[in-house]
Amino acid sequence: MSDSTAPAATSQPGRMIAMHLRQARQARKSGQHHLGRLAAANALALCKTPQHQQQRNEALLLLALHLLRMGHLTEAVQYGLEAAAGLDFVGQAGARADVLCTVAMACNEMGLGQDALKYALEALSAARIDGDPLLLSWALNRAGLATFSALGDLEQSVSLLQQADQQARQAGDDVACFSALTNLGVNYRAAGLQQEVLGNHDEARRLFLLARQQFVQAEALATSGSNLHSLTTSYINLAEIDINLGDLATATSALARARGLAEQGHFTHMQRNADLAEAALLHHSGEHEAAAKALRNLLAQGELIEFDMVVLAHEGLYRLYKDTGQFQLALAELEELRRIEKALTNQRSSTQGWAIRKELEITSAQLSAERERLQAERERLRAARLEAEKALADARMNELEQAALFDPLTGVANRRSLDLEGPARLARLGTEAGGLAVVVLDLDHFKSINDRFGHAIGDEALKKVAQLVTLRTRSSDLVARYGGEEFVLLLQEDMVESALACCERLRLAIMEYSWQDVHPLLHVTASFGLHWCEQPQGWDEALRAADLALYGAKHNGRNRLQMSAGGLSG
Repeated sequence: MSDSTAPAATSQPGRMIAMHLRQARQARKSGQHHLGRLAAANALALCKTPQHQQQRNEALLLLALHLLRMGHLTEAVQYGLEAAAGLDFVGQAGARADVLCTVAMACNEMGLGQDALKYALEALSAARIDGDPLLLSWALNRAGLATFSALGDLEQSVSLLQQADQQARQAGDDVACFSALTNLGVNYRAAGLQQEVLGNHDEARRLFLLARQQFVQAEALATSGSNLHSLTTSYINLAEIDINLGDLATATSALARARGLAEQGHFTHMQRNADLAEAALLHHSGEHEAAAKALRNLLAQGELIEFDMVVLAHEGLYRLYKDTGQFQLALAELEELRRIEKALTNQRSSTQGWAIRKELEITSAQLSAERERLQAERERLRAARLEAEKALADARMNELEQAALFDPLTGVANRRSLDLEGPARLARLGTEAGGLAVVVLDLDHFKSINDRFGHAIGDEALKKVAQLVTLRTRSSDLVARYGGEEFVLLLQEDMVESALACCERLRLAIMEYSWQDVHPLLHVTASFGLHWCEQPQGWDEALRAADLALYGAKHNGRNRLQMSAGGLSG
């Protein structure tokens, strides 16, 4: 986020706020998050008047980011959502994307996979509006991480993170490149651990080696830069993956470096990560009593450690006792894990409830304040009989009512957004190679889904379809809910065959999705109508042609893709 330039910065409090915000930004770049947290909190404490609202939003954004990096996840979500609620959807889309990336990451680390995916997709939509390649990289990064934790889709997760890496390289930002590579490694390692539990040791080793490749590349970037947090993260990741691969000597060296850097940077959360890695290292080295002691020492810190650390420590003790034949102690750890999981579920529910209440509270306050302001403005105009100004105020009221560009249920663009973007994209055709596919997607037999399972299940199906389509289209494409169960896609492609292939992938993704997770008897398919344009034409004409193609797909049996008569325009 750029330096605030509001007039408030010229006053004494304004100068102090600007100084603290500069310090918080510098700490973000250098990875000195304990200093950044303090600077952002100082700036926030000074933002007491409406004229400091812009600086307050930035202070909240930076505070959430620094809290995330220090492992204070619940607070990061709270401050992040408060910042997002104060930012305009269009005029401040870049700042919204930035803070929603932080919220998505915090939710992901708390185990709230579905919430992480929701906020990551909102960040992706905001980044596309802003158009900054670096913001787009971060949003793709968070979407890739959340896709694996929420959906278990490693292939799609890897695709999104590779796109994030490409965008970061185009933007020339090493920190964003580092993060994309690191999260690729994290997801490969998590997938490898899953395969190891299933007994697929060869596949697990293959995934561990892929993870190590990403971590080595990330470490090279961190070493060439000056971000202490990134370098500490690199050595912890390398230590953990080398333990998985059985290279204990290399893991010991990496862990020693990580500990030194974590202490230097006051990264308490990472020091605890190093404690967990050391316990695993001792376990693999056969020093079982020392490993158990390290884990018990970590748990002895009580409320000073996050729930996720507590779970990992008890899981480590369970594996240790099981491997050494101490089955009574192993059973006790399983019972403790069951108790902790229940408490963790309650904490997650509490965090989710707080987030929902906070969003409603802030949104309500904003609407109330704006309504009062407009009412007062109308009264002033009526008293002064300035009809021209009154008309402008009414127009502003109408703009506010029409300002939302996103569908509140699915998070994708809405019809108003589509009606603005569609004609503009068609008008640009012919200036460069390629064309535009206007695609109408309609869920098959959707009325019967609502009638049979209820509208709540129907709404969930719409949200899942929006997620599947958004994650499988590019950042340059537009996904919009046109109304009811109908979506419209605008796909920028070099040739019509690419657009047809994309739609076919989307059709299969919807058909093959595990809808039983939504309802045991639910199955969803979709029909597609595509109209290909290579030259400018009327928006209504293009949409009508795609709609007629959809009608043909429905008429010919549904769950299919059909192209408009004549194939293309221009």
